Amino acid sequence: MVMASDFYITSQAANQLSLFDSDAKEIKKTFEISAAPVMIAIDKLGNAIYLSHPEQGKISVFDLTSHQLISEIRTGGQPFAMVLDSQKPQMFVSDWSRNTVLVINTTSKQLVDLLAVGESPAGIAIDSVGRKVFVANRESNSLMVLNADTPDLHATIETGERPYAVAFNPHNGHVYVACVHDDSLTVIDSKTYQKIADLKPGRAPYGITVSDNGEQFYVVNQNDNTLVEFDAESLEITKTIRTDKMPESVVLSSNQQQAYVTNWFSNSLSVIDLQQAKQIQSIPLKDGPRSISSAQ
Repeated sequence: MVMASDFYITSQAANQLSLFDSDAKEIKKTFEISAAPVMIAIDKLGNAIYLSHPEQGKISVFDLTSHQLISEIRTGGQPFAMVLDSQKPQMFVSDWSRNTVLVINTTSKQLVDLLAVGESPAGIAIDSVGRKVFVANRESNSLMVLNADTPDLHATIETGERPYAVAFNPHNGHVYVACVHDDSLTVIDSKTYQKIADLKPGRAPYGITVSDNGEQFYVVNQNDNTLVEFDAESLEITKTIRTDKMPESVVLSSNQQQAYVTNWFSNSLSVIDLQQAKQIQSIPLKDGPRSISSAQ
């Protein structure tokens, strides 16, 4: 049985999906997956796990309970980041080789639309209530805002260089964009489409997550091997915490007291106590850990 304390982790080089028990602080199961899984999206209502395979031009779909493969969506191109729409049975997927966002019907498991965006779209996020999709265009140095219901473009906003990850804070309407090449993080107002700030989180900022109450957000820096905590109101760094080598992605525990960080070079998962502001455990993972997502 999958519990609220469980998290899924992809290992791209090892072709595996791991199930991490955050209560026991151990990997309780691993699953062999077809070539090079990268990103994860968990559809709790649809009882499904979606894994992107950019090298294979497909998205695989697994049953969240049995972990059996139930479908393969042959998208073509290079499907990368995925975000589910909580208001409709659809999922948006960045495709960085075709400069598009794919729209997947999560009921039929079919590709139903392709939306043109900028060059090499990477990170993607959604405001399901405001009906907006945010896409970071890595080679265009921009964030595009799309309508989640119609194939309309709301805005194109300049970011730092080589934007990668995107996160939306529903509490203040801010969008955070990690820009790898110039070590910056662009903060954008999702209502006015104005840039609020260019922050300096560290060297090569990568993954981002937002706390449940919206009061903090967290960024991992690949070239510094750190996790930084920002105050969402002041936009000041409040904590800097060491991780293992080349952190990729970050999520928070259900009680918001711990952070879990996948580390590409160390093949590990950093368990971080946010109150103590330090790593308290390093858990070995299979080769090439990329993304981590809560099972619940």
